[in-house]
Amino acid sequence: MKTIIISAYNTFISRNLFNTDVLKILKKEEGLNIVIFCPPDKVNFFQQFYGGPRVAFEGLDMDQFIRRPWNKKLYRLSFLLENSQYIKDQRLERYENNKNIAGYLNYKWVGLVSYVLSSILIFHPIYRVFDLFFSERRALKPYFDKFNPDFVFAADSFGEIDIWFMKEARSRKTPLITMVRSWDNTTTKGILRLMPDKIIVNSPTVKNELIEIHDYQADDIFVAGLPQFDVWLSGPTETREHFFARIGADPSKKLILFAPAGAVLSNTDWQLCQILKEALENGSLPENVQFLVRNHPQHPADLSKFAGDPSFIIDNPGHMTKAGDRKNIEFRPQDSEHLRNSIYYSDIVMYVATSLGLDSSVFNKPQIMVSFDGFEKKPYIRSVKRYNREDCLYNLVRCGGTKVVKSKEEWIMAINAYLKNPTLDQSGRDEIVKQHLYKIDGKAGERIANILLSFVKQF
Repeated sequence: MKTIIISAYNTFISRNLFNTDVLKILKKEEGLNIVIFCPPDKVNFFQQFYGGPRVAFEGLDMDQFIRRPWNKKLYRLSFLLENSQYIKDQRLERYENNKNIAGYLNYKWVGLVSYVLSSILIFHPIYRVFDLFFSERRALKPYFDKFNPDFVFAADSFGEIDIWFMKEARSRKTPLITMVRSWDNTTTKGILRLMPDKIIVNSPTVKNELIEIHDYQADDIFVAGLPQFDVWLSGPTETREHFFARIGADPSKKLILFAPAGAVLSNTDWQLCQILKEALENGSLPENVQFLVRNHPQHPADLSKFAGDPSFIIDNPGHMTKAGDRKNIEFRPQDSEHLRNSIYYSDIVMYVATSLGLDSSVFNKPQIMVSFDGFEKKPYIRSVKRYNREDCLYNLVRCGGTKVVKSKEEWIMAINAYLKNPTLDQSGRDEIVKQHLYKIDGKAGERIANILLSFVKQF
């Protein structure tokens, strides 16, 4: 009997792994014990939805480790060795919040240091050695001693928590495989702090970024696709009539899905909804459309002024594992199905700063990226415009399958164009699938599980 430890501290791990064939296939392996480390307050939730024979959930509060000052410094140092557009904008934002001579000098100095450290590749392995040997490597030793794993799977290669599991595995010479959790992680989370034995990624784009930015060997990268989309091949899980009745939509009207930025990224989400409302009222948009507004799961915008408006259905997705605390959101199987149905029955998908463009491409939906701040004119660093310059969204837009709108006039024009002809930009959407989804064949979860099982059997 062999034992695998899996780290599951990010909200989206349940969506990416546990609601897919990955965990189902691993659970069927008779000679495998699965130990899943997670936040203590999520143990009961995970046990309820994902428990089974030979599956144990170990609650461990990792805040006690990651909040220690020295560990924070090591984590932040990793951002000096990556000079992506996202990280440059983060530095610029900090300067804007501290706009004085000292702030300016710090901004310029840090930018110069980052340029040098990220460009001269010898600094990358030097940092990794420094990070490994001057961190608290053995903090998880008692927990690993308890389960004595044969293999460790860190489900978030760039996670601030997962690095602790990776370091303990490396200290014990335990085989280690990791997964890049999201399409933006390679350009937003700093340099990869520890080189695992193998890495699983969801697309060729992420693979290329691992090679070019993080110095990882191509032969040790497995491109698997996105397992959360495997079941989407069969279409929706409920009829249109049932879905519309459940969310309170009018079945005689078209449905447009809109994902605003959320309260952390923008304070003008309500203005965007107001623009849509006014366009309906003045006839700029046809009267037979309605909007399903999918709020940010963890940082929802205040859209209370649209409550009760029959043209707007406000959706706050996910399940709170702590009452009233949206930061502790998990996605149950029914939550994943709700997103699936929401996109399938939408005629257009619109968003500000999200990965929803990938989801909508599975069902070949016309998509619009909103790149303006409602009724306001904001400087670049305060504007949502900056988000479509971030590396992942910029690469998505370059495929040609997403209309980027920079004013309310462009927005209304794009909506009307797609309502009239949904096949516009079809070749661009095909390119999105090729570059960012790899394969939509229903077998991504199976590929990931088989990679893990083959790796286990090697040792």
